[in-house]
Amino acid sequence: RPGLFAKVLDPVYRASTLDELRVRCVEANAVLNSYDIFDRVDIEMDAGPREHPDSAKVTVEVSEKKKLNLKGGAYVSQQGEGSMEVSVGLNNALGYAEKLDVEFIKGHERSNSCTLAWNQPRVGNVDVDVVTRAFQQVSCSKRLSSFDETARGISVTAVGGGPATVDYSLVWREIADPTRLASKSVRHQLGHSLKSSVSYTYQVDERDRPVRPGAGYLARVRSELAGVGWDPQMTRFLKHEAEVQAAHTPAEGVTFFASAKLGAMMPLGQNAKDPEKGTCIADRFFLGGIGSLRGFEPHGAGPSDERRPPPTEAAASGENLITRDALGGDVLAQLFASYQLEPEWSKLRDIGVYGHFFVNAGTLMPWITGERKRVSGRELADSFRASVGVGLVFPLPVGNIEVNYCHTLRSRPGDRVKNGLQ
Repeated sequence: RPGLFAKVLDPVYRASTLDELRVRCVEANAVLNSYDIFDRVDIEMDAGPREHPDSAKVTVEVSEKKKLNLKGGAYVSQQGEGSMEVSVGLNNALGYAEKLDVEFIKGHERSNSCTLAWNQPRVGNVDVDVVTRAFQQVSCSKRLSSFDETARGISVTAVGGGPATVDYSLVWREIADPTRLASKSVRHQLGHSLKSSVSYTYQVDERDRPVRPGAGYLARVRSELAGVGWDPQMTRFLKHEAEVQAAHTPAEGVTFFASAKLGAMMPLGQNAKDPEKGTCIADRFFLGGIGSLRGFEPHGAGPSDERRPPPTEAAASGENLITRDALGGDVLAQLFASYQLEPEWSKLRDIGVYGHFFVNAGTLMPWITGERKRVSGRELADSFRASVGVGLVFPLPVGNIEVNYCHTLRSRPGDRVKNGLQ
């Protein structure tokens, strides 16, 4: 639409000198590229007609990207569930540089989601993109925690040109037990709830590259306040997360990488008065598995509770269910350090594969540990798990594929340890 160009080129029209005109044209070029709807943007300056010696001629040429995008893929989550994804996108159909995306995800168990997203860049001609989503999502955790979460709601995310992101979500949720074998702790979580939350994320990324960085650091903090509204029955909590990554290459082919993550979640309102229920299990932290705490099964470290026995042994083996539900926790600490070595075989090196020796440690606990007492620093230190190992890593843009040989140094009763190949 002409109005889109008029807003961007208005500073160009108001330039009073050639130097200012040049600067404004460079800025306009950057803004038009930031809309991400053009394959090419060219802005040329030339002298104006002779009868107007104090004028200049500015020509803008753009080549628009194709309007329809179709993508598909398959992946495996950290919980071990395979999923297929199909998304259809429509770019700039109405002429406001908007993007409309419809995404469908179907897991091989019960997980599935349907999302309609509207991305409006540079709202009000300022460097703020607003993404509005309406979604229905079913998250299947029956194998690890005996529950499914069905969430229906909307979210609005504002992303500026800086490192901060603000998000608001309003979600109606249902926690259900499809196995009929859930532990007592999980059964206390069943039912409907309303979640109205505001979250703030601040990230500084100084890494030389996002996949297998060789130098630099990443720092990210996130805070979420749930319970925004007047309904006293809605989910209420305060949640903070902080993550740091650092990489250094002391010699060619050798990289030292370290990361740490801390998290704390405090129930508020009615949730704080009910120690048996506490925070919602769908909002808690989980620990264990590749990318989290190696040497343990996915969600295999931390609080757990014994499931009800299945009616028959055949039913238990047929469903491939474990005997304890992972309950997650409210206080998380996670540490990882590794030496990464490039392989001698050039074919592996060319596709980015590398070996690593690593040390992994972490802990996960509830906010209230019993008799309505908050978790203490000593209890947190005593609950640490640790593992060491060696393996190969296949880095991908969507995450790493790892094949490791792990040895667990420290575990706690109830943990599901995974020594050997993982």
